[in-house]
Amino acid sequence: MLTGTGVVMGQAAEGPDGPDRYRVEVVLFTQPPIDPERPERPSPQAKAMAETMAWPLRRDDNGTLGYRQLPAAEHSLGRAARRISGRAGFDVLWHAAWEQPGVGPAQAQPVALPMQLRAEGISGFIRVYRQRFLHVEAELRYTEAEDRHWAVSTSRRMRSDQQHYLDHPVLGILVRVNEITPDGA
Repeated sequence: MLTGTGVVMGQAAEGPDGPDRYRVEVVLFTQPPIDPERPERPSPQAKAMAETMAWPLRRDDNGTLGYRQLPAAEHSLGRAARRISGRAGFDVLWHAAWEQPGVGPAQAQPVALPMQLRAEGISGFIRVYRQRFLHVEAELRYTEAEDRHWAVSTSRRMRSDQQHYLDHPVLGILVRVNEITPDGA
């Protein structure tokens, strides 16, 4: 796993029609501790996330801010999400997909987790960007109980067309990014 932000320099290549486009899919879930007899130690108070403007996915193509959420029929991780959800102690909290341009970290819009997850104690964002390589960045906060706070702050270099798993003691994130070819294939 690579951590940190820009380990690779360079900017995404742009063709005559602009930057490459990608289809991003994310499955966020809770998971039981590996060893229930020795639980992981959450931070007494998770530090605040950096000030980052993140937009929720939008349901229509009205041209407002944020990426348009793709319908469930276009998800490729549906089977994986159902298998996770069917296991004892696992709970899929969010499963979403969207299309976005392959732009650098300064131009890539972070995607905010849905507001309804705040009732579960979870907030944050996911951002996918491209420099020389694809990267996924996750900044999440989870308040499991009044005195149990968890933080996920990770960045990972990725390969397109492969499923990636971001691990954490109580949360798991599956991410898949596929390059969209100009002919739609």
